[in-house]
Amino acid sequence: MTQELLLDVTEGVALITLNRPEAHNTLTSGLIAGLGAAYQECDQNDAVRVVVVTGAGKSFCAGADMSGGGTTFDSEAVAMEVDSCPLSMQAWDVRKPVIAACNGHAVGAGLGMAMQTDMRVFADEGKYGFLQVRRGVVTDFAMEYVLPRVIGMERALELLMRGQRLTGQEAVEWGLAGRSVPADQVLDTAMDIARDIAVNSAPLAMAFHKRLLWRGMDMSLSDFAGLESRALNLSMTRPDAIEGGMAYFERRSPDWQGSVSSEWPDWMAEAGDD
Repeated sequence: MTQELLLDVTEGVALITLNRPEAHNTLTSGLIAGLGAAYQECDQNDAVRVVVVTGAGKSFCAGADMSGGGTTFDSEAVAMEVDSCPLSMQAWDVRKPVIAACNGHAVGAGLGMAMQTDMRVFADEGKYGFLQVRRGVVTDFAMEYVLPRVIGMERALELLMRGQRLTGQEAVEWGLAGRSVPADQVLDTAMDIARDIAVNSAPLAMAFHKRLLWRGMDMSLSDFAGLESRALNLSMTRPDAIEGGMAYFERRSPDWQGSVSSEWPDWMAEAGDD
């Protein structure tokens, strides 16, 4: 990892911290490269069962680095062809739950990055919005695909075309996040969720659920049901299918044995892994 991004793994939870607090964690090439690499490491490492992404300081991510001022988007200042999803691995491709702990403002690309994750905790005091239209550019991180599926078409259209800012509570009402809490409770709230998942949810079953949910957004019902059936039947043959029930009856924490890195079937890889 670079100094702009920190990664710590403790008891099954990987904490990724965007570490440019003096610049409100605005995105640089180094931070983008670091986050993609961190996602790849978390995806492959069986010691990681849940990923939490947060920001150092008072902001989660204030979007693109605009330190170039009016020349930020000049054709001579940026590449002629830009990848709107610049991470080497997107959050939805990580075979572990990814939770965004948005401890402060998340705007523009910063909010897009958070919306790629599976769950989000916002700060009551934070501001959240897609401001790109007010800067004369198109939104990135595949938000035109994700947002209508998460919050509905009309709300997605208003957020992207109007570019307004929402408070944490308003963002929850719009469906952008599951919960909003005071800023100083955001990370603790996200970590509590992550620890509960890391202990009580079977890793391979979780990975199947995530892939099925994301892939199901653009699959036919019959194709999806077939893929789900294969995942269900495979999960029923694994030791964790017995361990989950035994742990429940014996009133103890489960000792999960499933390995996402070594037990991922080729047919599920074909449903989303490149």
